[in-house]
Amino acid sequence: MRIQILADVGEGLTIPINYNHWLSATIYHFLARSDGAYAHFLHNDGYIVEKKHFKLFTFSQLMARQRCVQGQTIQFRSTLVWYVSSPIERFLTHFADTLLTEGRLFVGPHRLQIQDVRVPRAPHFTSEMRFRCLSPIVMSASRRREGQPYCHYCTPDDAELPELIRKNLHRKHEAIYGNQPPHDDRLSFHFDAGYLHRKRGRVTRLVDYKGIKIRGTLCPFRVIGSPALIRVGYECGFGDKNSAGFGMVEI
Repeated sequence: MRIQILADVGEGLTIPINYNHWLSATIYHFLARSDGAYAHFLHNDGYIVEKKHFKLFTFSQLMARQRCVQGQTIQFRSTLVWYVSSPIERFLTHFADTLLTEGRLFVGPHRLQIQDVRVPRAPHFTSEMRFRCLSPIVMSASRRREGQPYCHYCTPDDAELPELIRKNLHRKHEAIYGNQPPHDDRLSFHFDAGYLHRKRGRVTRLVDYKGIKIRGTLCPFRVIGSPALIRVGYECGFGDKNSAGFGMVEI
């Protein structure tokens, strides 16, 4: 399930283009105000499968009809729209509880009056679906250079990307439900070739998250396979680093 938040920016809001860490901090702050033990668990451990830690939530970029990027800042001049999503009821309950009690959205040092909070209807999940990104999709892989390990961020032309995404969703499904996907665990993942051609491949974005450079892809895509795995991607994000604001999509 996901929550849509609409906030008033008054005469305008100007923030750094690398603001993901502010939104992540807001989420943990709201959780801690409602249930400190759960916020501590999620921040420090999360849900563990095969030695991988999953927070099982994601969030979108900040959106507005009137916005403008100027250098290293972005300006919003109309109602701010933000989505937060998770398949975990406990997460959404505590997040929404504080959100409604506070009546304000924290974006770094800014306090924005909330206009409305909505719960969009979930789509019907089928074996073939098309999505567009509300935040960049990140998929990392450990590689070695001159004998030293380093983190490689996959780009749309990486042959291993679809299988890495499938395995990632598989682990998330087990973290959420405690078991493997029923009946079918197939999944193929294809970025939109026409969109890539029109953009001449310029679909990646480098985000600075508290000093860490993370490269993700903003491109429509198609998935074919297990509806259960597709639902996991929709609810808690495709790819990894979802809790840092990556991998959120919509139909």
